[in-house]
Amino acid sequence: MKTINRTQRLCAYSLLVSTMIFASGCSDSSGESSREQLSFNTAPTFSSTANTSASAQQPYSYTATGEDIDGDSLSYQAQTLPSWLSFENNVLAGTPSTTHIGEHDVVLIVSDGKLSTTQSFTVTVALASNAKAWTMIWSDEFNGTSLDSQHWQVETGDGSQYGLIGWGNNELQWYQEENITVADGKLIITAQEQQTNNYNYTSGRMKSEAKVDITYGRIEASVKAPYGQGLWSAFWMLPTNSQYGGWASGGEIDIMELFSLTTDQKVLGTIHYGMAWPLNRSAGGQHSLNVTDAFHLYAVEWEQDEIRWYVDDVHYATVSSDTWWSYYYENSELGYVSKPGAPFDQDFHLLLNLAVGGNLPGSPDSQTQFPAVMEVDYVRVYQCDSTSQAGVGCVTNVNAAATITAPSDVHIANYPLFIDKAQDITWHINDETVSRGLTAEIAWDNDGAMSLSEVDIGGEHNTVLEISTSNMGNMAISATDKETFALFGMGSSAEPWKLHAGELKFDLFINSAKTTADSNILIKMDSGWPALGEKVIPVNTLKMDQWNRVSVPINELLATPGQQPLDMNAVVNLFVIEFSGAAHVQLDNIALMCGHKDSGGCGINPPKVEIEGEQITVFDDAVNADIWTNGIGAWDTITGADYFDGQSNNHVTWSTVDSDDADRGKVLEIGFSNNGADGLLYFQSAQPIDVSDYQNGALIFDIKVLDYAQTTSGISYKIDCIFPCTTGDQVLGVIADNQWQTITVPITDLVNFGLNPKSVNTGLVIYPTWGDQQGVTLQIDNVRWEKSTSTDTPPPSSSNGLMIYDGTIAPTWELWDCCGGATVEQVQSDDSSYATVAQYTFNSTPTVAGIMSSVSFDASTLSNGTLEFDLKVLSQPTDTSGDWLIKVEGITNQVFAELKLSQSQEGIAPQQDQWQHYTFALSELEAAGLNLSAVKIIMVFPTWGTGDGAVYQLDNVQFTTP
Repeated sequence: MKTINRTQRLCAYSLLVSTMIFASGCSDSSGESSREQLSFNTAPTFSSTANTSASAQQPYSYTATGEDIDGDSLSYQAQTLPSWLSFENNVLAGTPSTTHIGEHDVVLIVSDGKLSTTQSFTVTVALASNAKAWTMIWSDEFNGTSLDSQHWQVETGDGSQYGLIGWGNNELQWYQEENITVADGKLIITAQEQQTNNYNYTSGRMKSEAKVDITYGRIEASVKAPYGQGLWSAFWMLPTNSQYGGWASGGEIDIMELFSLTTDQKVLGTIHYGMAWPLNRSAGGQHSLNVTDAFHLYAVEWEQDEIRWYVDDVHYATVSSDTWWSYYYENSELGYVSKPGAPFDQDFHLLLNLAVGGNLPGSPDSQTQFPAVMEVDYVRVYQCDSTSQAGVGCVTNVNAAATITAPSDVHIANYPLFIDKAQDITWHINDETVSRGLTAEIAWDNDGAMSLSEVDIGGEHNTVLEISTSNMGNMAISATDKETFALFGMGSSAEPWKLHAGELKFDLFINSAKTTADSNILIKMDSGWPALGEKVIPVNTLKMDQWNRVSVPINELLATPGQQPLDMNAVVNLFVIEFSGAAHVQLDNIALMCGHKDSGGCGINPPKVEIEGEQITVFDDAVNADIWTNGIGAWDTITGADYFDGQSNNHVTWSTVDSDDADRGKVLEIGFSNNGADGLLYFQSAQPIDVSDYQNGALIFDIKVLDYAQTTSGISYKIDCIFPCTTGDQVLGVIADNQWQTITVPITDLVNFGLNPKSVNTGLVIYPTWGDQQGVTLQIDNVRWEKSTSTDTPPPSSSNGLMIYDGTIAPTWELWDCCGGATVEQVQSDDSSYATVAQYTFNSTPTVAGIMSSVSFDASTLSNGTLEFDLKVLSQPTDTSGDWLIKVEGITNQVFAELKLSQSQEGIAPQQDQWQHYTFALSELEAAGLNLSAVKIIMVFPTWGTGDGAVYQLDNVQFTTP
């Protein structure tokens, strides 16, 4: 009797009655009738019991086994797994970190190819019960009468010896040895209000470099920090002889940072990593406590794959190695690399310092008391008493509520140019692929001396480019359409934010018998000769008769220009190889690559979108998705990434709502939460937009701020043109307060700010001014670019000049405070000669203030012109160490003139309670650095950081001519 499986084709039918099966026969392929019994395939089952317990930092394993009564072959797969587990060859394995403490669902599947069964269970990760003890290997208890020079070195000066004036943070102190003392069992670092070397403050900084160096362990210090605005206490670590380049690709561990200490005191723990500044990243957390009331214990526990921060043994933050990374240039063979574990797998040393002022805390105010003292009871270093080389095995204190930073990595763009054949450059845009073909051709054959062919040599290289020349010549890879490429984020610039990690990589085989030994190989990139960059490689520095892997940084090409510099926005030949003598070589695996901290931060621009018509709509009832194809997106400092869901729990949220003005229809409402982050919203295109034809027009948008909350800095905007090209932040100030206001910005101004009109990729980026945007809600509407506009009202003139303020503010101008440190209002003067005047009241937050325009003013046409105004000081600053200044800025804050008011034609300093007139010749402002053709801000203020208590009034502010 023949048995058939139910998954086979059945020619029998069955009738099930009770537990009996009746089967009928049918003819087989031979035509003979046979009686067949039906049997059914049975699903396999798991025969193993899952391991449901795991210990943090210890290996976990479970081998899944199954059985099948039909004897079928079985296969296994995972349906649900946590990130720390893998499932291969029916073995579930992994090592959880302390960040994985908790419960994790697992679902496995066993199948016989037809039927399957699942096994679902939960793995609970807990701290190991067999943790080892921390063993102290070094300490300084500060029991002597002076600093131990065997352990510490005092750093002096302002950082200029390292090329870091102000220690890279615009700090205000000069470090000196006498500010560091040891007494009564404590280290004492004292900050003094003391003038020396053109600095108003002194303090102390010390390090253990090459004396006490550490890789992994628990590092702690008992510290009492001083209270006061502008004081910056720090206990931190830097690499000793970094393997991974300078800051911050080499890493930094901030164990404790305290600054701007107010009633809301916090300690910050941070690591810095990534690429060289400014393409670095940071991660960590913060913990609230009264840090100045007593000594507190600040510590990190540093392991190979994890760093944890503690205050008084309260665990408040963890960063693991799937977050940190380092991308740096290794050598001319490997090029840019990212080593697992880097940069926190090398020796670091300790630093202690008390800074005054700087980018983070701001300047001291009138309430800051000097001398200010940072006291340290002890510093101690422990190692884990285990056999692990990774420093693990001693963790006993983990807080499940501690901040855990999300994973991150370097973003690498790779453009193959030749692999077996000339490749295509491709972009994936909105589910479509856009391509441009490449060709490899002789560009200069030196009267027939050079030949080029593609040769199949087999093996791992297969088809290669083979070049032979009896005397010089070059070969180039360019676009088949002969158009140029726009590269971004790959080269160097005088502007440091344009310094990136771009490189040409290729394999090179040199036939020694046919190549001049003392000749050179030149690697080039050009924008059409003679605009090029080149790197000279002597043949005798390369391996002969074997394959070389070669990396040439784009930075080095740009550093050696031809008769004209290489234009990265118009590259003709992406790769050129040239020979100074006879040569016979083969080339393969040619690629253009770049790395960046942000996705899309470097690469080759896709083909431009050409725009026709009188207007480019960005938002009108809805986003114009035909042009701004990525739609509406946002970014904030907590996520550190772009997101396109407006209804998430992120810092920036948005939705399209009905306006309370029926004529408007739909508007975009944008909210910025109170979570401490900074963020922005943008309209973005996947391809660059060419707005060159709109340069006589304007960017125009309507805005209404529903709620400024506590914000005093107002609103800012910018336009991006493929990173790093941007206009930069443009501050509009406090505008549109609960009323609609139309903002008009001439395209010429945007270009002056830095916009490349040929590659615009954001229609508008809008946000409350950075650092001051908590709780703001605003609406925008009618965002568009117009080819020409006549909507601007010509400003009033005064003697062929411009009256900016005489109780009435000129169109496009507004009373302004830069940084939330002043109250600005219009008041009635108590002097009968004046009516309404502008009044500025300064508080302890450092700021500058004056009058700003959203549109630049051309003062260059005013023959023998002057800038004039009336000033009345009602109250002098409480800090009398500063001066009264005038500062006039152009289209960027890098183009300005700054003078003392006593340098005016009147030659007088402000006196209290009297109106005084001030006159400055425009020629003097120009000589001091101002570009008269584009003036945007006029500021009158006490020296930065000294203005607390100042109250003054302005009137009759004008540009005028005799």
